[in-house]
Parts: sequence; structure tokens; C-alpha cells
Amino acid sequence: MGKTKQEEDIIDRTKLFPWHARSKEECIAELGLSPDLPRSGLSTPEAQSRLAKFGPNKLTEKEKTTLLQRIWAQVANVLVGILAVVAIVAAVKAATAKNSEDRVTNLIEVGLICFVITKCIIIDNVDSEIIGLTLSLLLFPFSSVNTTIGIVQEGSAEKAADALKAMLSSDALVVRDGKDVKVPADEIVPGDVVKLSLGDRVPADLRMLEVSNLSALEAALTGEAVPIDKTVDAIESGSDPSQTPLGDRHNMCFSATLISQGAALGLAVATGDETEIGTINALVNKVEKKKTNVLEQIDTVSKWLAVFIAITALATWNVAFFITDESGMDALSTALVCAVAMIPEGLEAIVTMTYAWAVSNMAKQNAIIRALPAVETLGSVTTICSDKTGTLTKNEMTLTAFVTSDKRFRFDVDASERKPSNFKVDNGYLSTRADPSKYMKASEIIKKGPSAQRRTNRGKKSSFGFGITQSMHPSNEDDIAQVPQSSVPASDESSPAAFADVNGESPDSEFLRKALGGGILCSKCSLGENGGRKGEIGNPTELSILRAAYFGDVDVSAVKDSAPVIAEVPFSSEYKFMATVHSPVEQNDGSDYNDKLIAHVKGAPDRMIPLCKYQAKSGSFKEEDLEPCDKDYWIEQIAILS
Repeated sequence: MGKTKQEEDIIDRTKLFPWHARSKEECIAELGLSPDLPRSGLSTPEAQSRLAKFGPNKLTEKEKTTLLQRIWAQVANVLVGILAVVAIVAAVKAATAKNSEDRVTNLIEVGLICFVITKCIIIDNVDSEIIGLTLSLLLFPFSSVNTTIGIVQEGSAEKAADALKAMLSSDALVVRDGKDVKVPADEIVPGDVVKLSLGDRVPADLRMLEVSNLSALEAALTGEAVPIDKTVDAIESGSDPSQTPLGDRHNMCFSATLISQGAALGLAVATGDETEIGTINALVNKVEKKKTNVLEQIDTVSKWLAVFIAITALATWNVAFFITDESGMDALSTALVCAVAMIPEGLEAIVTMTYAWAVSNMAKQNAIIRALPAVETLGSVTTICSDKTGTLTKNEMTLTAFVTSDKRFRFDVDASERKPSNFKVDNGYLSTRADPSKYMKASEIIKKGPSAQRRTNRGKKSSFGFGITQSMHPSNEDDIAQVPQSSVPASDESSPAAFADVNGESPDSEFLRKALGGGILCSKCSLGENGGRKGEIGNPTELSILRAAYFGDVDVSAVKDSAPVIAEVPFSSEYKFMATVHSPVEQNDGSDYNDKLIAHVKGAPDRMIPLCKYQAKSGSFKEEDLEPCDKDYWIEQIAILS
């Protein structure tokens, strides 16, 4: 089958010019701009000219269905057509009646038929949240409301397209005439130089020109839950650059994604419908509605019923006109009344009630279904193929546990109330590492590790598939899987009483403030509303620490406000850590450090452990509780928790 014109329009722009596979100088030249563009930006006349040429930076909206079209979609079936004909005939009889009694009778008939028509509507877009309302309406003679429900609930594809448009940025900071200017996002044009910083939503598809520790959350496009570090250099992609996945185009930032850290200068190379999010919008807009098998069968039954009813009505008219000598109009009225009597006006109500009952049963099994007819197709499913992020998971990184020198704390990831008891001591939780060496050699484990195929920003393969460099494990590969077990005994069946004296205890908020304070202060992110996703800004790893502290009843804002950053070493993928320096605050650091500056550092385990000389005994930061760092113990804990 050939592609439609719309499908042909939805193409990979890399086939036109592979922006990610070319140097930044080549990209600037491709747009017909001067090499000093990053400093001067576009001139105002040039920007206006390009806006007229390429159009505004916004997504094309699908032609929306009018109210009359929606009403027609609700009443357009054969049985309703027959009822409509009967209503018209009854109205004509009422208009031509010679006495008031016949006129009233025919008007009542018109009203009843219109009532029946509203009951024959197939409600194929009713949300599960209004099942109760639907059932109530079916049980009472007010089902004319059904048409309104069907109309209001239509347009799910339009809602999806509106949701995509809501993801777009409202304004952007660009370089125009050598100056930084904030402009509406829909005025961004190919060739604009856009400045990005923490929390910005990318206004267009950008080719990176300069980056400073930049990473972006691209889960909306790629499903990748962790931020993607961005670089400037061209990507080697072989003979066909279009085959490079979006997630691997680390010198590009895509429209509607969010900057989680750092800053950058980017060249706009695609706007509006030409962006990657524009491709998704085009696909959403061309979604066609399909009826389920039951609804298709109802349509088939309706057609056969219409034929049978028409034949029966014709026979009735012949009998009434030729045998009983009724007038033509009276004979027609008799035939149409018989036709109305044979129409199963309760069929659609029964189908809807059956769907509602099935959806209610599914809800009891924790399966929520929005559209009632979907329950039929779901019942026929044998295999579900789904991606992970945002579908089987919440696309939300969460702290599940943290470890001190002698305890393991388990965090309630489903916590909704702010209280320290969301953390509990559980020394049997995540206390033993997986032992894949029972099934394969350690060298095979390394080769097949989750990071084995990843490359560094310099294009080199990772030295270790599980992210810990060999500098921490100087022995050969076959010994890596045999690191000595933790000195913390596991709570298993053979030792059910292990740590029974402390398991189940909860720390107080003062302890959590000190224990998690480093993660709070050594971050550049902001929590969302009530600790949720809405409005949050920053790196998911940092946010997970802040969220855990928040639900541990720690005043995150107060911690940040009490100790402003004096100096900072921003995170870099080269040295893999971030550090911030603060003045001492007794509530955060205790009373032993009032005459010193406090440095909080967080980063990759292979960089952190070699830097540590002491460890906090039982999580206490008092000078008297500091003890020599047991590096083997912490290496083992990292292996277990990972």
C-alpha cells in the first residue's frame, strides 16, 4: 500500500541534513549564516524574513469538529434514521390535523419518538469516571442527557494534541543584533541562537554550539528517565546518520524537553511542525477512530433490522390501505407505529450497562479503563507490549533506602504524609547482593553489563559495564564478582532475630535533616508542589533526595535558606562529582564546626570513596563519632544497592 501525502510529509529531517552528524560550523553554514553567529545572532530584519519564510514556531492544529458534526455523529445510524422519518411523518400529521385531539396525539408521538432517539445513541466515548452517572441516567427516563454526554466526551485525539501544545515553551532568550533578547517562543526561527539554563523548556530543536555541564530530560521523546548529558562535537554515525536514535544525539536539544542542569548556547535548526515533537503531533492528529467488534456487530444488526422493519412496515401499509380501507396517511401512520415498536431502543442502553459492569469489575482488579468500549478489546488481549518509562513506571526517580555504618533505613516510596516514620530501620532490606556468578562467569557479566555498550563523551567504550572503574578493583575481571561480603549480617531465614532490637525504629526529623542535608544543599533543583512532580525543576537524582527529605518531615526550603552557597564546583561528567561550600549551621551540621566552612560533595561512588578519610558512626556527624572510613564496607554496600 502506498503512503498518504500526510505520511510522506512526516519524514526524518536528518535525511535532509544530518545536523547531529555535522560540526557546528557546517550547521551554521548550511543555514546560510556567518561564522560569528554565536556572538551576533540574527539581525531583526533577517529574523522577520525567516519568520515569513518558515512560519511561526507552533504546532499545526487539527481541524476541530463542530458542534453540529458531533451531534450528527451521535445520531447517524439506521435505526435512528427510521425513528426520525416516523417523527417527521407524525409532525406533518400534527400540522395537518383537523381537530385538536389528533393534533395533540401526534405531537405527543413526536415527543416520544425524540425521547426514544436519544436512548438509541451509542455512547462510545464515556469516561469510566462517569460510569455511575451513566447507570443512573439509564435507570431513569432522562436519557436525553446521553447525547450531551456523548458529545462532551468526544475528541480524545484533540485533547492529546492540546497536551502536546501545552508542553511547548512560552518564551525564549535569544541573541538578536548582538544582544540577549527575550521573545515569544512562536517567533523563534531556524538560525536563531538560543540561550538555555536550568529549568528552561527547549523552544525548538537545537544544535548545541556551546555547553556548560548541560543535561536535558527527554523522557517525553525517548522514554529515558535520566537526564542526557549534552556535548558539542559531531557524532560519528556511519553512512546513514538517520539511524542514530534520538537518545544518542547528545549534541542536540529537542523542543519541549526540559533542561535539568547547566547552561548552553544552541542553534535553532527546526521549528514548529518540523521538530521531533511536531512529528508526534502530526501522528496524533491523524489518528482515526475505530469501532470495537461489538459496536460493528451492532451496526450490522441495525442494518438487517432496518431491512426487516422496512419490509414489515410496507406489508402493514398494504394491509391497512387495501384491506381495512384506511386513508393513505392513516395507513402510513399505522405502518410507522409498527416500525417503531420493532426498534430495540433499549439495545444501546443494555450494551452500555454491560460495558459499565465490566469496567467496574476491572476496577476491582486495579485496572482503570477510561473508555467503556475498550473493556471489550482488553478482554481479548493475550499479550501486552509496552515500553517501561511512564507506562509501567511513574518516570519518577525515588530514594528507597540509605545506609549508615551500622544500619539500613527503608523509605516508604508511597508516602503521602510528611512524617519521620516514613523512614524505618530495616537491616534485612537490600542487605545482600545478587549473585549472577552462579549462572555465568564474571567476565561475561561485565561484558553484558547495562553500561557495556555506552560510550563516553570522547567516544571511548566504558572500561567496566557496571559503572565502577577498575581503579577501585585492581584485581582481574574474574575476581570482581567475588568482593568480600558486607560486615553487616543479612536478616534471613537462618537468622530471623538479626537486628530485631532496632528493626522498625524510625529516626527523628533532626537526624534526617543532618543525614540528608548534604543531598539537599549540594543540589540546584526545586521540589514540585507538595513534593510532587508538578512544577519541579532539576536533576531526577537530586530531586529524589529532596523528595525523601520532604516526606521525612524535613523543611527543605529552610535547610537551603539557612546555608546559602558560598562557592561551588559544578558537576561534570569528566570528574563525576559536585561540591558546594557553606557556612556552618548548627541545625544542619551540629555544634562542632562553628569555626569552619562546610563542604558538601556528592557524585559517583568510584570518585567519592577514595576521597573519604572518615565515616560518620551511626550517621552521627559529631567529631567524637568520626571513625576511619571502611572502604571495603562501602564498596560492598554500593554493589548491594546497585
